[in-house]
Amino acid sequence: MIEHFHSIISNVSSTISKYETELKKPVIGVMPAYFPMELIDAAGGYPVQLWGNNLPIQRSDTYLQSYCCSVARSVLELEMKGGANMVKAYAFTSICDTLINLREIYRRLFQKPTFELSIPSTQTEQARRNYLKNIIDTVTKGLESVTGKKITQNSLKDASAIYARSRELQRKLYELRQTKPGVIKNYDFYAVLKAGFFLPRSIYNDMLEGLIRQLEKLPAPSAKRPKILMSGMVFDPIEAYKIFDELEIHIVDDDFANGWRTASKTAFNYKDIYEGVTQYLFQPAPCCCVYNPDLDRHEYLIKKVKTSGAQGVIFWYIKFCEPDAFDRPQLIGRLKKEGIPSVTIEIELSMTNFDPVKTRINAFCEMLEG
Repeated sequence: MIEHFHSIISNVSSTISKYETELKKPVIGVMPAYFPMELIDAAGGYPVQLWGNNLPIQRSDTYLQSYCCSVARSVLELEMKGGANMVKAYAFTSICDTLINLREIYRRLFQKPTFELSIPSTQTEQARRNYLKNIIDTVTKGLESVTGKKITQNSLKDASAIYARSRELQRKLYELRQTKPGVIKNYDFYAVLKAGFFLPRSIYNDMLEGLIRQLEKLPAPSAKRPKILMSGMVFDPIEAYKIFDELEIHIVDDDFANGWRTASKTAFNYKDIYEGVTQYLFQPAPCCCVYNPDLDRHEYLIKKVKTSGAQGVIFWYIKFCEPDAFDRPQLIGRLKKEGIPSVTIEIELSMTNFDPVKTRINAFCEMLEG
């Protein structure tokens, strides 16, 4: 079962092309992060999430400086190399300056429609909802023009149900990992999550249900090394998790934007699309890229550490991610006050040599054990 998930992420282009042909739906590339894929599904599109890749950067440096994050540079590289020909349009959010500028680059360079769900930085939920109303109307009309289908309450209801089920299953997988540390290898766990970026949700849900049934029957292995909580924007590069498995370290929880922060989102409110998008963007997990004064990220992270039983936190920092970099010093200080050790590991998606990373992770765990 696990091998099938790994096959999906090893053959992304062929996977998407296969299901594009079978579904006869236009592929919409979802740029990170937090664009409600229910809207694309309800409009008759086939959403695939693009959180970056490990391509060597060659062409995109012409338009993005080397001090831009490798997530943005790598997705631009993919389009410039012709590796995303099956993608008919792109959906963006405004989570950082780099992604806002990236959308403008796409509009200038490529003959593909782009939609931007601009996320407001306002104080109250009502103000956020009011701001989003016009934005959502523009986005939905753009999606409908690409797919040729209208978003109806029934289509939104169906999309809401299938994505709610998907996130419910992912939360179950998180629960199994936390209650049975080591029951699924770290490398396998994130391969399972990543496969969901590219598969149609009905297929993904069936695969995930089968995997969970298998894992529920397995006993919990004995924990030999410290339990760790990971925090960052993206969990890639996925090959790095072989390090944790080699060192017999159990990641028992995470706070990744494309991990728990997304999996924790509840069912989309299909009865009120404006309320649904507002809740989806701002609840329930706080993020450094989404301003919500009602959620304290410091207390949230402390609670996650204590609930998971983690002995330390690894900040998995994508180099040049400014929102994450600005937020991290205060989080480290708050963890220190609680007596929770932490370390920052700086990475890029195009990394191939993980020896220095392995050394730092092992040293951190030895410190926890000591």
